[in-house]
Amino acid sequence: MLGYIRAYKPEMTFKNYEIYKGVYCTLCKSLGKRYGLPARFILSYDFTFFAMVRMALREGCPQFTASRCSFNPAKKCLDCNRDNEDIAYTADVSILMMYHKLCDNIADSKFFKRALCKILLPYAKHLYKKACARTGDVYKVLETQMSRQQTLEKNNASLDEAADPSAVMLSELLGYNIECNDLPSLRKFGYMVGRWVYITDAAHDCEDDIKDGSFNPLKKRFSSPDFKIYCEEMMNLTIGEAILCYKRLKIYRFDDILTNVLYDGVYSVTQKVLKEGNELEKSL
Repeated sequence: MLGYIRAYKPEMTFKNYEIYKGVYCTLCKSLGKRYGLPARFILSYDFTFFAMVRMALREGCPQFTASRCSFNPAKKCLDCNRDNEDIAYTADVSILMMYHKLCDNIADSKFFKRALCKILLPYAKHLYKKACARTGDVYKVLETQMSRQQTLEKNNASLDEAADPSAVMLSELLGYNIECNDLPSLRKFGYMVGRWVYITDAAHDCEDDIKDGSFNPLKKRFSSPDFKIYCEEMMNLTIGEAILCYKRLKIYRFDDILTNVLYDGVYSVTQKVLKEGNELEKSL
């Protein structure tokens, strides 16, 4: 995942922002504990949201304690118990997806980026094997859908076709080994969020992909005067479906934060992605 699913800080209370940041920081620490210091650099907002959704579906309440940032001990943060099963699972999923992203970059990128990814691949594969051992058959879902993705890209798939593997991946990963009041709605929620991420990334990268000759299902529409309008409509319709599914779920905690992400955060990212030259922030 690429960091598009994020909270919108100006519309958050101080308390909720500290909780959100606490989950983000705890996930960072969990990655370091389970996979070593370099693994912390793959952390993204998307995985924070992923972990919070899973924790929100459970009756048991996670414990927050005062802590400090491992990189900057002078910076205070909350620790959400890095041994929490959803935090640990999210860390494992992060590693699985990082490995497949590297493989995808090797297949599609230009010389220098491809060379860098090849240098990192042996280390990533070592971590990948550890993550596979910790997550049962989850890795099979990613391998199947990444293989589908490569085939679809080679065949110049449409936007709907090309977005499907990413959507299926998030649907399966989010709904794996968890009980909730409406599992079909949770899976559809994951599907729609995954689809939104794919469309958002395609819109964000379309101009660069045209220059590089990389696959992008939006290329044919890029020169059209209504390109941004079309992308915004697709993104809004997709996240709207996700919100409808979210409303069917029984949420025990973090509802204000998750709602902020799905409404204000998604809207903010949509506007930034479609506004030329506007870069997204990379960290909290």
